[in-house]
Amino acid sequence: MGRDGVIVKKDGRSAVFLPQVATEQGWGRDEMLDQLCLKAGLPAGSWRKGAQFLTFQAEVFSEADFTAGR
Repeated sequence: MGRDGVIVKKDGRSAVFLPQVATEQGWGRDEMLDQLCLKAGLPAGSWRKGAQFLTFQAEVFSEADFTAGR
């Protein structure tokens, strides 16, 4: 957590969290996956059976990163 973003897919629904979301919220693994399911319109805990997960890594930056170099 904090390194990879996560996508959940189940029953025609999906949702994504960027890598920093769980750590910024102070969530553990199970709470993050519950919240991800809720975001997708699925019941909390539905990730435990029949869900598909995809992970990805991202470069996270802010607008300030671009204006600071001016």
